[in-house]
Amino acid sequence: MNIDYLKTFLSLADNGSFTKTAQALFVSQSTVSIRIKELEKELGKELFRRSYGACEMTMAGHALLDYAKQIVELEACAMKQVGMSSTFSDHLQVGSVFYYYDSFLAHHLEDSLVQCPNLAVRMILLHSRNILQRLKADQLDVGFTHHPLDSPEYICNALPSDSMLLVTGAQNRIHAQGLCIQDIKHLPILYSSYLDKTTEHWLFPAQHHFPLDIDVGVKILPFLTRGERYTFLPQKLVERELASGTLLSVPLLGESLPPLDNYLIYKKESKKKEGIEQWVHWFQAASTPSTVAS
Repeated sequence: MNIDYLKTFLSLADNGSFTKTAQALFVSQSTVSIRIKELEKELGKELFRRSYGACEMTMAGHALLDYAKQIVELEACAMKQVGMSSTFSDHLQVGSVFYYYDSFLAHHLEDSLVQCPNLAVRMILLHSRNILQRLKADQLDVGFTHHPLDSPEYICNALPSDSMLLVTGAQNRIHAQGLCIQDIKHLPILYSSYLDKTTEHWLFPAQHHFPLDIDVGVKILPFLTRGERYTFLPQKLVERELASGTLLSVPLLGESLPPLDNYLIYKKESKKKEGIEQWVHWFQAASTPSTVAS
């Protein structure tokens, strides 16, 4: 499968325009059309529906999307690995959920550059399901997820969990004294993706729809500053906003939300075992209370 065809497919999927894709890739519009037609011919499926200069992905296009991204990423990683082979002893692919990157890794990666100068690390931010898929496919060396991986081939270490809070903007004092769990379904909730499916089904009826759903939870914060809006967020992610009075945590009366679990996962045996163990050792040292406190 031609890598240029896949890059063209991804660009077209992103902007929905043959003209914009041609401009983004510095090729002619006819070249874009030819590449897409060749890709469709190879797959035997129509990937886009064309109409008046715009296009929309078909079901086949959506099915190809994640795989195309992975293939293009792998090609880039291979090129980078070859280029770095004389500079670093190992090149690690580390996947992390957005929460763990924002709440911990982003504050400590600078130290890893000092402590592990022989390692080249590519940090990839994904959702738990994608990280687990890529770990199993050997496309990631280390993963930080919200869900465990139960397999004898992998080491899966539980990390400290975080409390889940129902939060709202400080201007909204309607439920400042507390709220019963069963009343949450009546609130204008902006969904932030941090609840697992079991908790979501406990709190909301089947087929419940939210006025806004953002799959990178922290991006929902600006929408809480007006009106009577609420969302669910991990405590560590909003400590600064709670302390400054920008956000208000709504007490839940009688029950509490299940915590947000976190896991560190990596394969027991790998060609990069020495590099993985070195980086994991750095992480474990960086995450001990004495190191964090300093």
